Amino acid sequence: MKRILTAVAVAAVMAGSVFAQDLPTVRYGIYEPGFDSGFLLMAQEKGFWAEQGVNVEVVTFKSAAQAFPAFIAGEVDVVQANPSEAMLASLKGADIKFIGSTMPGLNYALYSNARFSQLSELKGATIGISAPTALPAVVVKAMLIAEGINPDEVTYANSGGSPERYLAVVNSVTDAASSPSDYMTRADADGVKVLAMAKDVIPDYPRYTLISTNAFLTSENGKGVVGLLAGLMQGIRYATDNPEEANVLSAKTVGGLEPNDPSILATYDEFKNGGYLALNAEIPVRQMKYLADLQNKLGISPMVVDVEPLVDDSYRQQALALVGEVTSTYYGGVE
Repeated sequence: MKRILTAVAVAAVMAGSVFAQDLPTVRYGIYEPGFDSGFLLMAQEKGFWAEQGVNVEVVTFKSAAQAFPAFIAGEVDVVQANPSEAMLASLKGADIKFIGSTMPGLNYALYSNARFSQLSELKGATIGISAPTALPAVVVKAMLIAEGINPDEVTYANSGGSPERYLAVVNSVTDAASSPSDYMTRADADGVKVLAMAKDVIPDYPRYTLISTNAFLTSENGKGVVGLLAGLMQGIRYATDNPEEANVLSAKTVGGLEPNDPSILATYDEFKNGGYLALNAEIPVRQMKYLADLQNKLGISPMVVDVEPLVDDSYRQQALALVGEVTSTYYGGVE
């Protein structure tokens, strides 16, 4: 894992200024950001967390296989992750609370060897995933089911994080893989087919939620959690209003690309105009219920997880009181 932020030492808080060591601290875990970093890291870039009176330490992980175990082990206080692993962990007694989201819309594509022209042709194929119960694997299975294919009719290969899974297809190590849409603009040049978009095939499948624990969500830490959520909302909203700054941040985070690179521009437009973002940190409860049912159907979970008791919307509501509520653009809608 990699630490990428220590908040500024002095921040304007309420009526005066306090030293960072006097601010509540939240260790915030995220998957290694890609072209979405213009939205997801803008709170850090613009100092919105400090403005909200919270010292946020961002810790990055390569994938869910690293991030969620680290969260369960207490290495981070809040994790931005797909709800799948958290719901499964709750069945084993893990202390889990869903407190918000950043990007509930699923920007995944199913990439394949160019010889494939439709999902139904993937029977017998080898598909790149990460952990067996993590987002890339379950997304593939959900897409196959939606197209009438038994998920057991393909072979799954652990192919690493998002870029590694895409490259596995490019290099013909696997026949297909699910990965973020970041690579769509280069697919033709790489001889890769964008076989389907998750948004079109399984629109109820959620991407990111914000997850914490009852143990951390105490009165002592509550102010920090509210500040984290408020700053995230400010950052995502700022990015939607300032595309040039968002693209500069994405290019800086990814490295090796200019802000006007076609991949960065296309991904920004997709996120902003495609309804992927949670401008109000809205919790996709209905979509999480869909996922709970899917886990049970796939045999990943012995029962359908009861989602409602795992949701605590109080901190998000407090954050909205600080930054105000705007019109939601999330394509999935919320309850």
